[in-house]
Amino acid sequence: MFYLNYLFAEVFRRWGKTLIITLGLSIASAIIILIISISNALSRAQETVLNPLANVGTDIMVTRSVNADNPRDLDESTRNEMMTQNRISMDLSKLGNPGEKFSNDSFLPGTMLTFVSNSVDSLDKSLIANYATGLILNVSHQEGTIPKVTTSIETGGETINVEQNIAPMTDVEREAINSAREKARAEIQTRGLDPKSEEAREIDRKYMDAAMPERFSKMRASVTTEKRLITKDVGPISTDINTYTLSVAGVDTSKSDIGLILPNQIVEGDFFSGDNQIVINKSYADKEGRKVGEKISLNKKEYTVVGIVSPRLYTDAADLYLPLTELQDISGKSDRINIILVKSANANAVEETSKKMEGLFAGATVMNSHDTAKQVSGSLISAANLTNRFIGLTSVIVVVAAFIIVSLLTVSSINKRTREIGTLKAIGWSNSEVLRQIVVENIALGVIGAIVGVGFGVLAILILNKYNISLSANVASLNSAAEGMFMRFGGPGARNNTATTPSAIASEIQLKVAYDWFIFGLGVAVAIGGAVISGFFAALKASSLKPQVALRNLE
Repeated sequence: MFYLNYLFAEVFRRWGKTLIITLGLSIASAIIILIISISNALSRAQETVLNPLANVGTDIMVTRSVNADNPRDLDESTRNEMMTQNRISMDLSKLGNPGEKFSNDSFLPGTMLTFVSNSVDSLDKSLIANYATGLILNVSHQEGTIPKVTTSIETGGETINVEQNIAPMTDVEREAINSAREKARAEIQTRGLDPKSEEAREIDRKYMDAAMPERFSKMRASVTTEKRLITKDVGPISTDINTYTLSVAGVDTSKSDIGLILPNQIVEGDFFSGDNQIVINKSYADKEGRKVGEKISLNKKEYTVVGIVSPRLYTDAADLYLPLTELQDISGKSDRINIILVKSANANAVEETSKKMEGLFAGATVMNSHDTAKQVSGSLISAANLTNRFIGLTSVIVVVAAFIIVSLLTVSSINKRTREIGTLKAIGWSNSEVLRQIVVENIALGVIGAIVGVGFGVLAILILNKYNISLSANVASLNSAAEGMFMRFGGPGARNNTATTPSAIASEIQLKVAYDWFIFGLGVAVAIGGAVISGFFAALKASSLKPQVALRNLE
C-alpha cells in the first residue's frame, strides 16, 4: 500500500514533470498513429487506382487499341480501317432544308477500334472464370441551323447595233407604190371617210403593204454577243453550328459482378432496370449540372437519367453509360464491341493467361494490373510514394526524439530527488526497490501519455476525414488519341469542337483514414515503451547512489 501511495504522490505532486513527460509521450504516440494511419489510407487509395481492373471484378482487359500519334507507322489496312471508323460525314443537305434546325450525332471509336462481338467465342473457357464485353465510343454532337447560301449577279443593259445593206427601190417599184397610194385615196373618197380616221389609215396601210417590196417589209439579222464568265465571291458562310464531344459506353447488363460499371458503384439513383434509361458519370454530372430524372438525347432518341455512377475502371471511364445492345443500335455498330473484360480462372496465373489471349484476334491488345499501373500519375501517387519512402525514417526520428526528451526530463527529475532517494536507501530500500519505484512511476506516466496520445490520434483522424481531403490520380486513357482523330478524319465540322476528349482521365480519390486498433496499439506501445526505457536508465543512476553521498546533496 505504501508503494502505491508513494507512486500516486510522486506522479501528481510533481505535476510539472508529469505534464511535460506525458505530453512528450502523447505527441510521439499521436504522430506515430497519424503517420501510419495516413500511410495505410494512401496505400489503400493507391491500390484502388493502380489496379482498376480489380474494381470491376476482372484481371485482364482485351482491346484493339492502336497508336495514332503517327499513322504512317501503321500498316495500310489498319490505317484505312481507323480512318473509316472515325470519319464524320457532314453533308448538311441530308439533314434538312436551308434555314431549318438540325441535330446530328456521330459515334467514333477513336483509337479503340471495334471488332466483331463473336470474338469471345474463341476464349479458352479453361482459362477464364467469367467475362463481359463492352463498347466505348466518342460522340461528336453537332447542332444548329442549316445555312442558306445566296448571291446576286446583275446582267443586261447592253446595246446591240445591227447594220444591213438593202438595195434601193427601182423605178417600177416606185411607180407601183404611187399607184397603190392613188387607189387607197380613191377608195377612201368613194366610202366618204375622213383621211385622218383610223379606218382610212388602215386602208392606206393595206394598199402600201401590198405594193412594198419584200426586202423592205421583212428584215432579219443574227447577232452573237461575246462570251463572258461571271464569277462572284460569296465570302465565308456564317453559321451557328455548335460542336462538342463526349464519351458513351455500352455496358453488358447481363453480368452484375463484372463489367465497365457495376451496380455497387451507383452513388445516386439506380442501375439499369428498363428501356430508354441512361446512367451518367458523377464527374460529368457535377460538371454539367445533371441530375437523376433529367432527359438526355442521343442520336434523336431521348433517355431518362436513372443513376449517377462513380466508375472504378479509370482507364476506360465514360461520360454516359447505356446498355450494350442499345448503344450498338443507335450508333449503327450492331454486333461490334471494342473491349473484353476477363476474370482469370487462376489468380496466380494472370500473366500466363494474358499471353495466351494475345492471339484472340488480329491486333489484340491485352492489359493486366501491371500494365494499368503504368498509366497512373498525379498527387495521389506522389503522396503515396513519398510516404512509403519516408515513413520508416520519420517514425524512427519521432520515437528517438521522444525517448531522448523523456530520458533527459527523467534524469533531471532524478537529480532533483537525490536527497529523497538517499533517505529511502538509508531506511533500508534496496537498489532493486529504488529501480522498481522509478520504473513504475515512468510506466504510469507512459500509460497516461498513451491514453492522451490515442485521444490526439483519434481527434486528428476525425479532423482529416471531416475535411474530405481528395487527391488526384491522372490515368492515361486508352483512347487518348481520340481528340486527334476528330481533327484528322472528322471533316470541317470536327474542327469547331467546343469540348475535347481528354488524353488523361482525372479521378479525384477521397482520402479516408480508418481507425485501426492495431495502429492504436503501436501508439500505446511507443508511449509506454519510451517511458519504460527512459525510466530504466534514470533508475539505474538513482539506484547506484550511496546514502551518505545522496544525503549530502540537498535538493
